[in-house]
Amino acid sequence: MKDKLKEITDSTINELLGNEIILPSNYFQCFDKNAKNIDIDLKSKDFEKELNQLILDEFDSINSYVNDAMKTIDNVADITKEAQKAIEQNDSLLLKNLYNQITTLKKELLEMTNNIYKDYLTKLYNKKWLYFKYLDEKANFKESAIVVLIDITDYYYISKTYNKLIANNLLIYISKSLNKAFIDEQLKFKTIRFLTNKLIIIFDEESLSQIKSVVNTISDSLFETTLQSNSGILIKPTFDYSFIEVKKNQSFHTSLESLTKKIKEEQNKIV
Repeated sequence: MKDKLKEITDSTINELLGNEIILPSNYFQCFDKNAKNIDIDLKSKDFEKELNQLILDEFDSINSYVNDAMKTIDNVADITKEAQKAIEQNDSLLLKNLYNQITTLKKELLEMTNNIYKDYLTKLYNKKWLYFKYLDEKANFKESAIVVLIDITDYYYISKTYNKLIANNLLIYISKSLNKAFIDEQLKFKTIRFLTNKLIIIFDEESLSQIKSVVNTISDSLFETTLQSNSGILIKPTFDYSFIEVKKNQSFHTSLESLTKKIKEEQNKIV
C-alpha cells in the first residue's frame, strides 16, 4: 500500500508542479484521479484500514527517530563533560576512549540522517534532501549549477507488463551506471530520486559540454546493452534526458518545468 500511495503522490505532484498555486481541492481531485488509474478506491474500508495502519507506522518511525536522537544528544553531553575532565587531568587514555565513542556516535547520526534523506530503494538522495538541504525556503537554488533530468520512460510499462521488481532493478542499474560514469570522470554531483521513474542530477562548477558528453556516452552504451532477469525477460536500460544551467536564486520548479518540456519535445520528435 505504501508503494501505491507513493506512486499516486508522485504522479499528482508531477502533474501539478507547473501550477503557480495549488489549492487543496485541486490536489485532492488530482490525487483521486491518479488513485483510480491504479484501481484504488479511496472510500473503501480496506483502504481506510491500510491507510490508518500506514499512519501509525509513520508515527512509530518518527517516535523511534526522536528517541534515538535524544539518546544521542544525551551521549554527546556526557562525552563532552568527560572530555573536559580528561583534558584537565591530562588523561590521554580516557581521551582516546572518548574519541572512539564520538566516532561511533558519528556513525549513528549518519545512519539516522540517511533514513530521512535517502531513498529506501536506490539509496540516492530523496525529495526531502532536495527541498530541505539543497534548495532555499522558496525552493530556489542556493547556488548556480547544471541540472540534468533523467526520465526512465519504460519503468511503468515494465512494472505493469512484468513486475515491479524488474522495473526497480532497471532503475537501480541505470542510476548506478550514471553515478559510476560521473565518478570516473571526477565530476562533483548529487543524484536525487525525485519521482518514481525520474532522477535529478545536480553538478557544481562543471562544464556543460563535458556533462553532455558523459551522459550521451552512457546513454549510447546502455542502448547497446541488454539486461536479462532471473525469469529470462530481456530489457534495454534506456532513458531520456535533458539539461539546463541554473543560476543562484533561480526557481527550481520553473527549471524542472523547462527540463520536462524539453524531454517531451524530444519524445514527440521520435514519435
